[in-house]
Amino acid sequence: MENKENYEGDIKIKSPFIEKFENFWYHYKWHTIAGLCAVIILTVLLFQTCSKVSYDGYILYAGPYKISSSSQNGNSSPYSNAITSFKKVCDDANNDKNVNVTLLNLYISNQEEAKELYGEGADISNSMTLIQEDTERLGQMLLYGDYYVCFLSERLFLQYEELYEGALFADVSGYLGDGDYELASEHGVYLKSLDFYSLPEICNLPDDTVVCLRQNSDVSSFFNKAESQKNFKIGEKIFENILKFEK
Repeated sequence: MENKENYEGDIKIKSPFIEKFENFWYHYKWHTIAGLCAVIILTVLLFQTCSKVSYDGYILYAGPYKISSSSQNGNSSPYSNAITSFKKVCDDANNDKNVNVTLLNLYISNQEEAKELYGEGADISNSMTLIQEDTERLGQMLLYGDYYVCFLSERLFLQYEELYEGALFADVSGYLGDGDYELASEHGVYLKSLDFYSLPEICNLPDDTVVCLRQNSDVSSFFNKAESQKNFKIGEKIFENILKFEK
C-alpha cells in the first residue's frame, strides 16, 4: 500500500525542447528581447526609408492667403494646382525620372491683411493660435531647413529684412534676366512682376507677395555642410527658373 500511494497521481513528462527553451530563456532572456526590439526598429526605419518621397523642390509660402488642400466640385485642390505650377520650374534633382515638390504653407496674417484679401467681414480671431504657431515655425524655417525658395507677404519680408539687417536673403541681381522686374529690395522681387504669377493658383496669391532666396547660413549647414550646400544649389536653380519663367 505504501508503494501504491507513492505512485498515485499524474505522471508529468517534460519535453526536452521545453527544457532547452527554459534554460535558454533563463540565461538569454534580456539578450533576446533586446535583439527583437532592434530588429523591429530596423524594420520600421527600412520601411520608412523605402517609402519616403524624395523631393526635388522645397517651396515655402507665408502670408495671409490660405492655399487650401481641399478640392471642390471634384476639381483639383488649390494646393495640388500650386504644386503642378511649381513643378514647371523644378528639375529632376535626384534623377529618379520624377519631379516631386513639397509646399510648406504657413498662414500668417493680421486683421488689416485679412480684410484686404477676404473683405470687410474677415475675422482672424479664431485663427490666432494657428497664426502664432505658423509665425514661430517661419522663424525656424528661415534659419535652417530645406526651404530656400520663399514666397513671403511684403510685411513679413520687410520684417525679416530689418531683423537680420539684409543678411538673411540672397542678392537677386545675379539671378535676374532681361525682364522688367519690380524689386521689394535688392533681396526680393514682387511676384506680380513675374510671368510665373500667371500660373494656376500662383495667380491667387496677393500681388504684394515677395519671392526671395534664403541664404545658406552657418546655422543651416552646421550639422551637414555638404547636404545643406546641395539643397541650397537646388533652391538657387528653382529661384532662377521662377524669375526667368516665360508664359
